[in-house]
Amino acid sequence: MEEPHASGRVIRMNSSYVELVDGIYSNRGMMSAFGVFAVGLSAFVVISLFLTIVTHYLDPSWDRHDEFEMLSSTISGAAILSLLIAGIVAFNRTIGEWFRYTHYPMRFNRRNRMVYVFRGDDTVLEAPWDEVYFTLRVNSQAFGVRTLGICGLVLKDHQTVEEMFVFGYASSSRDDCLRHWEFIRRYMEEGPQAVIDAPGFRYCLPIADKRETLYEGWIALVSKDAWNPILKWLMLPFHVLFFIGRLVCRVTSKVPLWPADVEAVCRIAPDDPYVRDSSTNPVGYR
Repeated sequence: MEEPHASGRVIRMNSSYVELVDGIYSNRGMMSAFGVFAVGLSAFVVISLFLTIVTHYLDPSWDRHDEFEMLSSTISGAAILSLLIAGIVAFNRTIGEWFRYTHYPMRFNRRNRMVYVFRGDDTVLEAPWDEVYFTLRVNSQAFGVRTLGICGLVLKDHQTVEEMFVFGYASSSRDDCLRHWEFIRRYMEEGPQAVIDAPGFRYCLPIADKRETLYEGWIALVSKDAWNPILKWLMLPFHVLFFIGRLVCRVTSKVPLWPADVEAVCRIAPDDPYVRDSSTNPVGYR
């Protein structure tokens, strides 16, 4: 049996539930970076087109012989680029990066043995722990390297998957993924006392009911490459770009709040000795 590892993905834990981040939290901002570049470039071209019109009208030597052609081509080009901008914004909203939520948490309630997944469309997936099928999946594959992750499958029947949710930890190491799964499994089956001292649980992510700070957002992006002194420097220019995208996510998105009925079944006892959240973090990471 693998030893449990929290993998730095816990938002908060107590005797009632453990709350974890979603599968794209650490990479949030990557797609936004491309979106920011595309929107910025398109907006620049649109502004340039209209400045061209203004320049022509302010030029006293212009005889307006090509006025119709200029206006029609400029307005057509601007309309196409405006539609492109709208499409980029809509795409980033659809994937949950812009004008949605800062993260999409999931809770594992050991008292009522239920799993709650914040969908991001103002609804919550609720599924019995004992009826969810948990498995490893290939999150991505590039240059012969596979990145594995854990997902939960809610089955409609024995052959049909009704819904899927992806855990916040991913790795090329199968054993590391299984250790993270063991952290959650042991919490649900044995309680918080079984994982309170697990590796990777020194810090809770300080994003419960609030936005991450700029520093925390940067750490979330670069932490997965920090172990390799060469890779972290090679990735630095990309991390800077992704960080810009992450800032857009942060500014345009709301902090997720669980519905009242979920909070009601996740009440924490006043004298719970196993409460862990960002307030119990070392100073400087709260």
